[in-house]
Amino acid sequence: MAEAESDLDRLQGEWAITALKFDGEDVAPHTFAAARLVVEGDRFTSLGMGDAYTGKITLNPYASPHEFDMFFEEGLEKGNTNYGIYEFTGDDTWRLCLATRGAARPKSFASPAHSGIALETLERDHNSTE
Repeated sequence: MAEAESDLDRLQGEWAITALKFDGEDVAPHTFAAARLVVEGDRFTSLGMGDAYTGKITLNPYASPHEFDMFFEEGLEKGNTNYGIYEFTGDDTWRLCLATRGAARPKSFASPAHSGIALETLERDHNSTE
């Protein structure tokens, strides 16, 4: 499982959302400018996009594309699991594609209209206080 630990290790820290598409539409940058995703161990916290969300993230780097699950323990999504795929696009950049409703995992990095799928690009926030 060293590879899974390696991916989880790479996700540690605070990430800023730099691009977001939802339901096939580009989301205006000012709506997510303050948004952050913080990963500590196998725990995540999503801040700055309305309600704060916390929970557990599980990775499967052996799938192609790589898969992850986000189980929400706090916030409006409490008790729900969202299924997604991810890829690293640089040392400090990763991309995720997340189904926000239903149990179907996205198959590709796309956000079709009316799909409930979010496509996000995140960059490590080097200005965080961590």
